[in-house]
Amino acid sequence: MNTQKLLSILLIFAVLTGSLMALGCTEAENGNSDLESEHEEETIITQDDIIDIEWQWSGLIETLPASQSVVPDPENYTITFNQDGTYSIKADCNVGSGTYTLDGNELTLAPGPITLAYCGPDSLDSQYLSLLSNVTSVSIDDEQLVLGTGENDDRMLFIWGETTVTV
Repeated sequence: MNTQKLLSILLIFAVLTGSLMALGCTEAENGNSDLESEHEEETIITQDDIIDIEWQWSGLIETLPASQSVVPDPENYTITFNQDGTYSIKADCNVGSGTYTLDGNELTLAPGPITLAYCGPDSLDSQYLSLLSNVTSVSIDDEQLVLGTGENDDRMLFIWGETTVTV
């Protein structure tokens, strides 16, 4: 059963990654000048702004339908970006890693190996992993890391957890 769950999640990541790549290549102009202006005013994020910090997932803002939710245990859902272009995550009782590409405020997360233990019915691990596989942008707003996901400009909010020391 665990092998089947692992294969299912890996397949979902592969399909979502391929879909995002295809959408990125075919995105059309919508004429959203307000949205474009807002993104132009954002500060460009550099790798130094996000690395060596354990970012804890604290909330989700969805646009369709409009809603905002709070993550009950942010310390159970973390992401840490490393200088070498890799990241590590904690998704409740699971841990994993992958690689990332940062180009201005565009961020792409490529999944890598991850454990796939069952964390219980109240766990947000599946939602967290699904959202991470759809990340397209990054910004920092009021000392929070904001990862934009999907076409609807949904936003994952992260608070500053621990600073990691790299030797």
